[in-house]
Amino acid sequence: MRLKRLGYIIFIVVGMCILACCSTKKNTFRTRAYHNVTSRYNIYFNGREAFKNGVKTLEHNYKEPFNDILPVFYYKEKSYLSGISSDMDKAYEKASKVIKEHSITSKPITKRPASTPRQKAFYAQREFNKWVDDSYLLLGKSHFYKANFFEAQKNFQFVLNEYKGQAICHETNLWFARTKVEMGQYAEAREILDKLLDDNDCPEKIKKECYPIYADIFIQQKMYEDAIQYLTLSIDNTRKKKLRIRYKYIMAQLYQEIGDNANALKYYDEVIKMNPKYDIAFNAKINKATAFDGSSSSKDVIHSLNKLLKDEKNKEYQDQIYFAMANVYYTDGDEEEAIECYEKSIETSVSNSQQKAISYLSIGEIYYSYRKYVEAQPYLDSCMKFLPETYRNYGEIKIKSDNLNILAANVHGVEYEDSVQRIANMSSKERNNYIDKIIEKIRQEEEQKRQEEEIANMNSNLYNQEFGFNNQKVSGKWYFYNESVSKFGMAEFKKKWGDRPLEDNWRRSNKNTIDLFADNTDTNEDEDSDEDKPEQKKLVTDKKSREYYLQNLPLTDSLKRVSTNKIENYMFNIGMTYMSLIHDNQYAINALEDFIKRFPNSEYKPMSLYYLYQLYNEANNTAKANAAKSECISKYPESNYAKALSDPDFQKNLKARDKQLEKEYADCYKSYIKNDFTTINRKCKTLIAQNSDSYLIPKFKLLLAMSDGKQNGTDALRKNLEEYVKEFPKTEEGSYAKKILAYLNSNESNASFESAILSQSQSDTPKSEEETPEEKELYEFEDNVPHYFVISGKQEFVDFNRLKFNFINYNLDYFTNFNFDIEIKEIGTKYALLLVKTLSTNKQAMSYLELIEYNPEIYDGIDKVFTSKFIISQKNYQTLIQDKDISKYQKFFEEYYGL
Repeated sequence: MRLKRLGYIIFIVVGMCILACCSTKKNTFRTRAYHNVTSRYNIYFNGREAFKNGVKTLEHNYKEPFNDILPVFYYKEKSYLSGISSDMDKAYEKASKVIKEHSITSKPITKRPASTPRQKAFYAQREFNKWVDDSYLLLGKSHFYKANFFEAQKNFQFVLNEYKGQAICHETNLWFARTKVEMGQYAEAREILDKLLDDNDCPEKIKKECYPIYADIFIQQKMYEDAIQYLTLSIDNTRKKKLRIRYKYIMAQLYQEIGDNANALKYYDEVIKMNPKYDIAFNAKINKATAFDGSSSSKDVIHSLNKLLKDEKNKEYQDQIYFAMANVYYTDGDEEEAIECYEKSIETSVSNSQQKAISYLSIGEIYYSYRKYVEAQPYLDSCMKFLPETYRNYGEIKIKSDNLNILAANVHGVEYEDSVQRIANMSSKERNNYIDKIIEKIRQEEEQKRQEEEIANMNSNLYNQEFGFNNQKVSGKWYFYNESVSKFGMAEFKKKWGDRPLEDNWRRSNKNTIDLFADNTDTNEDEDSDEDKPEQKKLVTDKKSREYYLQNLPLTDSLKRVSTNKIENYMFNIGMTYMSLIHDNQYAINALEDFIKRFPNSEYKPMSLYYLYQLYNEANNTAKANAAKSECISKYPESNYAKALSDPDFQKNLKARDKQLEKEYADCYKSYIKNDFTTINRKCKTLIAQNSDSYLIPKFKLLLAMSDGKQNGTDALRKNLEEYVKEFPKTEEGSYAKKILAYLNSNESNASFESAILSQSQSDTPKSEEETPEEKELYEFEDNVPHYFVISGKQEFVDFNRLKFNFINYNLDYFTNFNFDIEIKEIGTKYALLLVKTLSTNKQAMSYLELIEYNPEIYDGIDKVFTSKFIISQKNYQTLIQDKDISKYQKFFEEYYGL
């Protein structure tokens, strides 16, 4: 019985001791020991293990992008980071727990004052748990691996400020530099690394880890020779075989990139000799072939690649082998064989979409180099369907592809209209005979397809081959056969051109009608009278009926005029595209000469002559330049183009005048904001009379109409806008006026001037009432993450510099403890965003938004009706910048943020 009582007493005493030790308010030897031990061997240990496990998982799941220069670090590919978010969340949770529950900041009670330097340093500490600083560092690292770089930076900066001069600062600076690199702040990152290397107290282990970061910085900046230097240091300062292999492989790639194939081959050989994983060894062998420079026998290289091709182990790598073979043939000057191998690479590419993209790109570049731009277009366009945005030179490739899409759309537009006109000009009997032959051919093909499916499941390949032959035979003749320019489906090309939706204009990224020069080449049939427009009938979809083909033919005079107008616009666009986008002056000259020959009385002729004059001069063809100049001046003396050719200072003076007019317009708009209607009427009418040929005239007249409506109500606004759209039906301002009119007409009972303007304040184009699934998936609601506050508006109507000034003053008055940044970001050429960043969470951002709502000084000098406000997470902001559709995000914001 006594033993039992003694046990209870011991249990109670031990429990009381533990409870006493648990307190963080007392700072004794026992409490420090308890919290340090608990933090190190329990909570922090588990957090650190979760972090390590996440890093290992990332490395294990990572698939190397062998078609590009390998990243120095696995975390460079952000798409893989979501797979380790649970580990990083756990690391964050454990680190936070150490800080919240085990931090000891109270000073220890002492009977005697500290006398020695060591004692003074001990009592001067702000934190007495040795693992709290490590926990703050772990917090930053977990944020880093979740790509929350702003939060990571804040944590690292806190450690550097709070624990200044302590050993942990060296590792923290290393991670701080990594974060700067990921944020694109390369100069700041190098400055941090330089200080670490110059610090005599910095451990050698930390210094060694600086070299790969330097290499990463230089690779990002395409300073490959500098990157090679630091990769060499990285190899010399690591014993890990896996890292040495990786660094050498990257060095080989960089040598290949700068054209030093000898060193590239040397390092690829070194990689292979180190017995790496199969995929690395295989790609090193492949890249050795791509580094072929003609100095060795191409037959030997092709032979070795054929051996790889026959190896069963390389079945999934056939696309890469064919690509390497193509490069050898191309280097050897055999473009025909090269293209054939690139095509085989595309056909055999099953899961490696990036390889498929690069093979498409390679074929496109060959055609482009031979100035076969229309032939190059579908390959560049298909490349963009598979090429990841992280691929180097992505932006340049996209611009080239977009430019070729514009060119091809206009070339195919001419071919299409010419072909339908030729068929429309046939006699009815002859036309029906041709259509009947086409229908019969379709029936035969359907029967053939059915028979082939019964024999074997090889229809797609066989039909592609047959279709390619037919297309080659009749290209440019009959639009029914010429699938590249018709509006009919391209399902037969699905395998060759990738997994594309069945749709018209399949070759183009932008499926909208091409309108290269909006002011000059509007091909909208609205310009024709109502009687010219065909009666709207239900479209026939049966390809085995005559009506299917007849419905798109210009069989009336009015439809032929529409078709001819389209050809005129297309041909002019072709010349301008060659000159301004493709930058092939000779092709531009040929195209503009053909245009003038076919349309000698076109309204675009003065412009064509003006640009031909410039192109002839650049080609040193003085005789033709003078002829174009003389014709432009003599036949079109009142045009700006003739004036520019006659007066060398005309354009300079015109720009100066328009620049002054822009200032005048801004002043008039300020008067509009202040409701100074007398000044608006006087100044606008005077400026319109004096500058009738300025591009700003529609803006001044719209301002007059709006001013009168603002002063006299919606009836006056409606009348003014009805007159305005008759005068300027096809201008941007005219479209804007039409939309306000539509709103006024559909809301007659409750429409006000403010509501009418606000209804059009976000978008230039009408948006569908329902969001598509793609729109819903575009943005993702993120709770408890940093947000920006945003005010958006049209630059024409909102003085964003004034708005920024107002916000700076407002934040200085009311948010002095917050270091908010105010930034203006343009969205396209018309809209802009004012950003206040960064607010720590969506809740804080919403509170800020609500305060702004009720503060009139923010909008001093600004017409609030032309603005809209919302909050947005950092991730969604990046999406908005790419998508550029503010109204789409506004819908998302109203749905998910409760407004």
